[in-house]
Amino acid sequence: MPRLKRHKAGGNSPSAGTRYRRRQLPARTKDLSALLRIAETATQSLDTEKILKDTLDESLAFLGFEVGFIRILEPEKKGMIVRVVRGLRSPEFLSSVIPVDSHQLSPSKIVYDTKDVYIASDIRKDPIYKNRTMEREGIISTAAAPVMSKKRVLGVMVVGSRKFHKFAKREINLLKAFGSQLGAALENARLYEEVHRGKAYIENLVESAGDAIISTDMEDRILTWNRGAEVIFGYGKEEAIGQGLALLLPPGRLKELEEIRNKVRITGVVRNLEVARKRKDDTIIEAALAVSPIHDTTGNVIGFLHLAKDITEKKRYEQRLKELDKMKSDFVSNVSHELRTPLTAIKASVDNMLDGLTGQLNEKQIRYLARIKSNTDRLARLINEILDLSRIESGKIDLKPAALPLVAVTREVAESLRPVAVEKLISLEVVTSSDTSVAAWADRDKITQVLMNLIGNALKFTPAHGRVSVAVDRNGDEWVKVSVVDTGPGIPAEEASKIFDKFYQVAKVGKARGTGLGLAISKALVEMHGGEISVHSNADRGSTFSFTLPARQPFKVEVPAR
Repeated sequence: MPRLKRHKAGGNSPSAGTRYRRRQLPARTKDLSALLRIAETATQSLDTEKILKDTLDESLAFLGFEVGFIRILEPEKKGMIVRVVRGLRSPEFLSSVIPVDSHQLSPSKIVYDTKDVYIASDIRKDPIYKNRTMEREGIISTAAAPVMSKKRVLGVMVVGSRKFHKFAKREINLLKAFGSQLGAALENARLYEEVHRGKAYIENLVESAGDAIISTDMEDRILTWNRGAEVIFGYGKEEAIGQGLALLLPPGRLKELEEIRNKVRITGVVRNLEVARKRKDDTIIEAALAVSPIHDTTGNVIGFLHLAKDITEKKRYEQRLKELDKMKSDFVSNVSHELRTPLTAIKASVDNMLDGLTGQLNEKQIRYLARIKSNTDRLARLINEILDLSRIESGKIDLKPAALPLVAVTREVAESLRPVAVEKLISLEVVTSSDTSVAAWADRDKITQVLMNLIGNALKFTPAHGRVSVAVDRNGDEWVKVSVVDTGPGIPAEEASKIFDKFYQVAKVGKARGTGLGLAISKALVEMHGGEISVHSNADRGSTFSFTLPARQPFKVEVPAR
């Protein structure tokens, strides 16, 4: 019977490397199982304290250690504090804070700085363990691993033993992996907490808002209904949610919801829409409405958000103010007209007396009559300005615009005011470019009045030997610009914004007082033309008043020649 041959070593038998890997397989399986268990433990809850406690317990159980703790970075305290601990009781240790911006080294600080594990097989011989708190509690060996998420150190997890232990490489790698799993879980918990806080904050804002905030689906069914909606419309949440938004529409307004939806689809959001709405008690109120779309995660519109403010009282007050304003304008107009009749008679009588029609006057009588004439002229100007302003505010002034040769009109006004300039020794000039044909589409009388006000003011407030210049230029293709520059005292910056207000006068102008209406009238007249008026001034360095006018008839339709 033939003998069986023995195979030589190195034939078909497993290699040394293969045998080693096979021996390592149970350990790797065990490690992977541990990582899976830690991951499950860390992700089963969004409660930070539970995550920390369960992860530390699982880590200690797997590694076979009886001591451990986790420090977490607290930005408010600028350091890491102990959040969970096992096997240690020292009050000094439990209350300690490891500053992250300190130069003093400690195991936790080293882990935080290096983002790597720190191993101390015997803390009694490790100079980093200067504080002997753990040593006094009988700890000999420790390993500290970073708790990390997205390359940021959130804290440190430390495990230890009261027996000497030399940490194997696989234990170190596992501890580091445990720290990463814990870091990811803590980050998820933090994000959830932030989202939850933000959601609660927004829900609280919505609920406590004074305005009605209502969300609807695509069919206008009410999905949410805040406290403001309850107060404004009178329906409770239980009554409103699930109902159609047509619940709030007055009779005959059913198409309004569809029109609003279409507007929102086109423009993205509708704001300041004034609508009528019906309360539960059938009262009709005025509401200012804003509607915006609600999108899902893919960007599709799935509903609409309605914000409504009750403006019933506001509209009532506005109407009342309009009525009072009209009453005021009518009163001012009537009184001014009534004042003009006796004032005209007084002026005529004074002029006749000064002209000698009532006999020769002595010097004292002439002086008194001149003073009466001066004050009646001033009173007449005031009445005329009040009447002008009253007519402007009531819309009773009609513009009669035409092509206006602006340079020529400006020169006419300047010449009419030149005697004032000569009397005060002020240089008055009209400055234009080489193009003297600059024209505006404007009402000649109204622009003459604006120029009289602006140039007259400049002369009034400019001291002797000063200078006033008026510039007329094109301002692009569609506008022309007139600027009146003086070398007067200027206007303080804090008063420049008020200078065009009715009856406002700059305190610094001293004796040169006016009615305070000229600039307000000028502003109104310029704006009636579609232009703008402004002032640029530096205290003690003069002022520049500028206004713009359209260069041609707006929206003029050119008729082609036949």
